[in-house]
Amino acid sequence: MQGDTPSMEIIRRYLEAHDCLITPRTLQRDIASIRADLDVDIIYDSEKNGYFINTDSSLDLPKILYFINLSESSDIILQSLKDKKDILQYLSISPNTEFKGIEHLGTLLQAIRSNLVIQYQHLNYEKQTNKTYIAEPYLLKEFTGRWYLFAYIREKGAFRTFGLDRISKLTLTNTRFERERQLAETASKFDNVFGLVYEPEQNINAPIEEVQLRFSQLMINHLSALPLHKSQQINEDVVNLQIIINPEIENKILSYGEHVEVLSPQSLREKIKERLAETLKKYDQ
Repeated sequence: MQGDTPSMEIIRRYLEAHDCLITPRTLQRDIASIRADLDVDIIYDSEKNGYFINTDSSLDLPKILYFINLSESSDIILQSLKDKKDILQYLSISPNTEFKGIEHLGTLLQAIRSNLVIQYQHLNYEKQTNKTYIAEPYLLKEFTGRWYLFAYIREKGAFRTFGLDRISKLTLTNTRFERERQLAETASKFDNVFGLVYEPEQNINAPIEEVQLRFSQLMINHLSALPLHKSQQINEDVVNLQIIINPEIENKILSYGEHVEVLSPQSLREKIKERLAETLKKYDQ
């Protein structure tokens, strides 16, 4: 309902559709509590007979939504937020699109667990147009603070990756899909990809390879705290990964500059060597 001015009855029906039965009186009390405890400025528009949030005068709303959706300890945090502005002054979170779309996580998880076909609109940034998709959701992936949906588009016979920040008008249909074994296996491989570039229809047999990278001690300490991938293992100054190689892992390796050397596979070593040579040419001119 983001961007709308829903009435009390529409809000109540929306909650009921998401398995939250509530009476009008209870809903009124909850709105009052949100206003008082969280400093969220919920305003009633008498002309439209509906409610909207004044984001300019509300307590830092994106931070609240972020923790409600992503933190397992959100109940504790929300209790703390009754202290209002005293808590949020200690939180520094980038004010970007990372918050957009996280409200879809619950619905998408329900669809994935129940094998329900979903329908939604997805924004094309370049064309600034929305396209409607009917999809079979298989996996949710978090990468660099943003969430993505990996779904099968039966009309195209292919998997696609969708940023949750670009999804709108998401609805669950009453149609169930069968999680075909081959498709499920393909989707599971997405977890072995560094980043988001994974188009299995282009290379259905893309192998999971062992990648060995030798790092400086400075980077080893950093990677011990912030692993590159869930498969990461560190042996002295060598990092081992079990991943599907794609352009994103190449770019990540190059970002470490002189702090990293590719040991294997040889094909990746040669690729990085070629790209470094092309970079050096720019400095010889």
